Amino acid sequence: MGREGAGLRVCMVTPHLPPDLAANALLPELLGEGLLARGHDVSYVALTPRRASADQKPGVVYIRRPRGGLARRLRLSQLATVVEVLRKATGPISRADVVHVHSNTLMNQVSAAIACSRRRPFILTHYGTEIWHYRRKRFFDPFLWMNRRAAHVTYYSRLLLERSLDLGVAPKDRSVVYPPVDRRFRVLDAEARARARVSLGVDAGPLLINVKRLHPLAGQRYLVEAMSEIRERCPNARLWIAGEGESRAELTALVDRLDLGATVRLLGAVDHRELPRYYAAADLFVLPSILEAFPTVAAESLACGTPVVTAAHPGGSELKELFPKDVSVVPLQDASALASGILAALASPKRTSEETLRRIEQELRPESALDKYLALYDEATAGG
Repeated sequence: MGREGAGLRVCMVTPHLPPDLAANALLPELLGEGLLARGHDVSYVALTPRRASADQKPGVVYIRRPRGGLARRLRLSQLATVVEVLRKATGPISRADVVHVHSNTLMNQVSAAIACSRRRPFILTHYGTEIWHYRRKRFFDPFLWMNRRAAHVTYYSRLLLERSLDLGVAPKDRSVVYPPVDRRFRVLDAEARARARVSLGVDAGPLLINVKRLHPLAGQRYLVEAMSEIRERCPNARLWIAGEGESRAELTALVDRLDLGATVRLLGAVDHRELPRYYAAADLFVLPSILEAFPTVAAESLACGTPVVTAAHPGGSELKELFPKDVSVVPLQDASALASGILAALASPKRTSEETLRRIEQELRPESALDKYLALYDEATAGG
């Protein structure tokens, strides 16, 4: 499928690329790798990495992240972004056959406008926040304009698409494309899994893992609070949280206040290439988020053989529909209910079912997503 060997030129416009750990960092990279492997050409326009010390990738056109403070209040930061995008992104967008815009930022909106001015079709992908937090603007609404001008709009989940329609964001051509799970995320045999646990220093007790940016919406504080109750029933249980972000100080203080220093570890940012070992070593993946569209990290864990306990956000509910045997759902923002769900899962330990693994292979691997997006790129460029 998808113009094999035809030399399609795709420009990916995304707010994030690795080392940033975000869904709209991983999908553009996976699609780019797949396109290059099939003989196509890929360019990137992205915001600079969140961590100033992170290496920038060669060949990527980077746009500085908007500044805060007075510059933002006076809209000088937005103006600077517009000017920089026009100056840096016009070239790669003009040379592309199709532009793929990931999520919604001012950079994305300006890039979409450039694509329209240069008569380049663009595909738009929604990940979650831009829909969940959407509020229609009174006069000109650039987000709504971008959705209406896109050749096709894809959504990370069915419930996200339904929410979009409820809000009146109803692109003419739309579909759901679930996020791909890289093939690095796979089940290890018992011996390899044991080696992973030893290499990471995992004790004999059960290991719980959460992989998410440290942010209030990620709900990690409920998980830390739940560990206080879990420790009473299962003293050798351990929780590792992989991620970095603005909630670190709050979570560190909470761990200290609850005297959980020997039970909970904040690992900081973990390289995405290292995550398969952590997922495989864990006995349970826990996702206490307040809001998710589709939790790619949970799907990665399932692919590594580790079942999931998730809060009842839309992404967790949809994950349960897709993988009913290996996903448990508990009420939102309820540390006690989360503790009960975790303890129930630990009481009947298991690895991911063959049915779940089979569905991941059929529907959530990069080849499937790439085939779907290539078909959309073909359709968008067919009239060009």
